[in-house]
Amino acid sequence: MKKLIINADDFGITEKVNRAIFDLVDEGLLSSTTVMTNMPYYEEIQDLKGRIGIGIHFNLTTGRPVNQRDMVSTLVDSNGHFFKLSELLKRMKAKKLSSEEIENELAAQIENLLKIGIKPDHIDSHESLIKYPLFSGIIRRVAKRYGISGVRTYTPLKIKFEYLLRPRKVLVLLYLHYQKMLWKSAGFSVTDRYDSLIEKNLTHQRAISKVREIFQNFSRGVLELGVHPGYPEDSDALGGYRKERAVELQVLRDNEFKRYIQNGDVSLISYQDIHL
Repeated sequence: MKKLIINADDFGITEKVNRAIFDLVDEGLLSSTTVMTNMPYYEEIQDLKGRIGIGIHFNLTTGRPVNQRDMVSTLVDSNGHFFKLSELLKRMKAKKLSSEEIENELAAQIENLLKIGIKPDHIDSHESLIKYPLFSGIIRRVAKRYGISGVRTYTPLKIKFEYLLRPRKVLVLLYLHYQKMLWKSAGFSVTDRYDSLIEKNLTHQRAISKVREIFQNFSRGVLELGVHPGYPEDSDALGGYRKERAVELQVLRDNEFKRYIQNGDVSLISYQDIHL
């Protein structure tokens, strides 16, 4: 049987994102979520305890840190907010980030979840920071310290022929495969493949097309499908990916998507169901 994790990222970022996730759980369309514990609505995750898998969505690019400003001085701007991704990566390349500050902040984000009685079953990261070697190494240390066994890795469901015409793309794919091997050799549980619906200016037609391609290429093993649902009237706190969240929500409720996941050869699971 094919095993599928449908994980909603960004729990806690806004009330309406939380509501979208609650609604999808009620409809049996999610098996997992990851929570941003530095965001104002993260404690609502308590209402999902025992219903689906719950992981930690490490975040260094949105909102304010959990730790006090003087403890994360290399990670925040003059207003005490995390740097945007582009600026964070510039500072990373210039070696202006403190590894100790990063590690302490990530640990504080886990502690925020533990203090409300939830131990995360896996980790992933906002804006895919875990792909970068600096952050990956620190995240591995923190996860080991807290005994978190699952981790999202980024190998695509299908290698496309046009990738061969883009040498940088090939190098990135090779690195992601290598990174996955490192996680596995360190004792972490990973899925066989990962895919998502995320795409700037996503339309319903394009999202359905992506769903079809994902399931056509899903023939065996464990697949994680990362989703980002929300409602169209949500706040500007979501930045440049807001209306697309409403599209993702619509597609997850689409009868065609339901047929794929309710097929008898697909089993919905969470990271705690993956065994090495």
